[in-house]
Amino acid sequence: MEVSEQINLFYKLIEAEYYKDLLRQVSKGQKFLKIDFNSLSKFNPEIAEILLEDPEEIIKAAEMAVDSFDIEGDTKNFKIRFFNLPESQEIKIREIRSSHIGKFIEILGLVRQKSDVRPQVTSARFECPSCGNIITILQLDTKFKEPSRCSCGRHGKFKLISKELVDAQKIVLEEASEDLEGGEQPKRMNVFLKSDLVSPLSDKKTNPGSKIQVSGVVKEIPIEIAGIRTTRYDLFVDAN
Repeated sequence: MEVSEQINLFYKLIEAEYYKDLLRQVSKGQKFLKIDFNSLSKFNPEIAEILLEDPEEIIKAAEMAVDSFDIEGDTKNFKIRFFNLPESQEIKIREIRSSHIGKFIEILGLVRQKSDVRPQVTSARFECPSCGNIITILQLDTKFKEPSRCSCGRHGKFKLISKELVDAQKIVLEEASEDLEGGEQPKRMNVFLKSDLVSPLSDKKTNPGSKIQVSGVVKEIPIEIAGIRTTRYDLFVDAN
């Protein structure tokens, strides 16, 4: 399915079922809209299935659909939050494997640790000193990424001219004792929260000791020892 088709489908879904919710959120200055997976699945089963297998592409298309509406208010960096994922996506923390990387899943657990909210770069703009070309690099990894080359042929040493920041926070989610069998030791998973998920309203829900359900995308991060990247990776959940 082409990206333009995905955007158009979400435009039609929001227009038909969530337009009043969207207007209300924008009027309140809230930068997110909740969409029930069940309503998406009834509206278009194919795109609902793609969401589970390739969530980042579909979530981006949904957010671009919001930008297509001609409404008063700020819809820049607007986020779409999906809930009511099917039971097939409910995975125990101990059962998350490499096969889940890039997939949309749901996990349940107790918040054990919680970091302070800190700014995180989401994209950065660089200027080429040779030709003046502006290069935008999305910061999707944990390490800050710079352009490798410019279309004029220049390699390296580009000038950073601006960057976009969002509020971000890490929580550690641990399996609840009542969900374990026998003498099993609880497993933990790092979860990253961004934007509205770290607002004062959301903040109370993620205090240590709270039992929460998180839907998000499983991602990997290389393990470094003494500054050297190894062949092993850690997994974490980028919360939606």
